[in-house]
Amino acid sequence: MLVLLPPSETKRPGGVGVSVDRAAIIWASLDPARQVVIDSLLKLCADPDLAAKRLKLGKKSIGDIAANLEIMTSGTMPALRRYTGTLYDALGFETLSEQAIKRASDQLFIQSALFGLVPAMEQIPYYRLSAGTSLPGVVLAEIWKEAHAAVWPRLEGEVLDMRSKAYVAINPVSETKTTYFVEVLEAGSGRALNHFNKKAKGAFARSILENGMEQIGDAEAVAAKAGLAVRLDGKRLELLVPTGF
Repeated sequence: MLVLLPPSETKRPGGVGVSVDRAAIIWASLDPARQVVIDSLLKLCADPDLAAKRLKLGKKSIGDIAANLEIMTSGTMPALRRYTGTLYDALGFETLSEQAIKRASDQLFIQSALFGLVPAMEQIPYYRLSAGTSLPGVVLAEIWKEAHAAVWPRLEGEVLDMRSKAYVAINPVSETKTTYFVEVLEAGSGRALNHFNKKAKGAFARSILENGMEQIGDAEAVAAKAGLAVRLDGKRLELLVPTGF
């Protein structure tokens, strides 16, 4: 089973090893689209005032403009380690077992607004760009939908989509794939959750990596090991969060 996660606005700085311009991210078919998006982001960041507005940067994150201008030469690290925040804190990259890391390499993908669909252990630089950002001359939903048409047929297995709606919108899963979209609900009331949405997805993703999940029928047992429950409603997988989670 393939698992799709959203990225995070917050990211771990730094990195080592080769920069992105000397190590091609997989799927050469995405390279032209990636270059168009990168070039547009660089153009935007050449105007710091406009970039701060479009990227919605506060005073504490204004340095992200300079970081964007260096994405072609800055250090890299695995995408799963690069992203931080509630979801990725719950996933806990630093404490994953070797087997979990292996499963992440094979099954887990992260939807980046800058690089497209990225394998979890692929090396990426620090950057700032979200699905809702308006770039000069580029509509992210248009360019990524077209670019990924050649990628989806190469991915085998059912898809568990834990991406947020904004990232689903810029790159919907092909209709030829059997896909289950995850929604996080409070176990008792059935109310949709916000903060605990990300925490629950991170915990569920960690349990998938640590315990394995080959098909949708494994979801109940895997979720239980994370202290969660699931309910399957057609192609929607409801992740139920208990009080006090």
